[in-house]
Amino acid sequence: MGRYILKRIWYMIITFYVVITLTFLSMKLLPGTPFQNANRLTPLQLNTLKHYYGLDQPIAVQYVKYLWNFIHGDLGTSFQFGNTPVIQMLVAQFPVSMDLGTEAMIIGTVLGILLGIFAGLYRGSFRDWGTMIFATLGISIPSFVFAGALQYCLGVLVQLFPVAGWGTPSTHVLPVTSLAVGILAEVAIFMRTEMVEVINQDYIVTAQAKGLSRGAVVFKHAVRNAMIPVVTILGPMTAAIITGSIVIEGIFGIPGIGKQFVSSITTNDYPMIMGTTELYSGLFIITILIVDILYGVIDPRIRVSGGRS
Repeated sequence: MGRYILKRIWYMIITFYVVITLTFLSMKLLPGTPFQNANRLTPLQLNTLKHYYGLDQPIAVQYVKYLWNFIHGDLGTSFQFGNTPVIQMLVAQFPVSMDLGTEAMIIGTVLGILLGIFAGLYRGSFRDWGTMIFATLGISIPSFVFAGALQYCLGVLVQLFPVAGWGTPSTHVLPVTSLAVGILAEVAIFMRTEMVEVINQDYIVTAQAKGLSRGAVVFKHAVRNAMIPVVTILGPMTAAIITGSIVIEGIFGIPGIGKQFVSSITTNDYPMIMGTTELYSGLFIITILIVDILYGVIDPRIRVSGGRS
């Protein structure tokens, strides 16, 4: 297992390096400049700024310098926000997005698994249909629609929760719920499908024939095996959600990293785009590794062997 993990970590490093390289080269293809009011600057002023930031050097030189600085923990400074260090901005904004995403992920995953188990155990019944209709709506309707509906119903009409902001527990309710609905729906559908398939397997029938209680059969045997495919979707979903929903953060005025990412793209803030992309990519790659490890934890039969790499 240890050898397998080391091999995966090596793959992670290579993948991350490729992401950095492609993102850096993509930045050079963006039209315009990262300087505000560039159209009002004289050619001399523009060239002076490019020289100051090293943007007049060959791309290969800029690339090597960026890698060297990255290795030493320097992601550069933001053009948009007065030369503020990118890493300082990410450290300040990421916890907000992480709180939002983590809360939505936990709530959506737990409720989704429970709903999926419930629907799978009562396959073909009214309870199953009702659960799947709710899950289908949850996937079909975008999160920003739920956000608007929740703001109007619970924030404006009933006035139970603030319609925007972030800080107090009450401000978390609406944005977290908006994000959690989609997660809940997707997990419920996956879990229900796997439960239906697993519940008819021979080893489940054998366990029932041995006189095991329904609870023992369901949670010790069926749920454990049905969880394996569900874990597959939880990995990438966790990375995407934790980094923050750009739309949700914008709707509720949450000062997270997603909103800043959009702003950096529209202003050609190269260092900020690079830093945010690297953060997104790093989280995604790490969660993929965690998912691979969880396979072996959930089902001992899926251990690393010579045939799985």
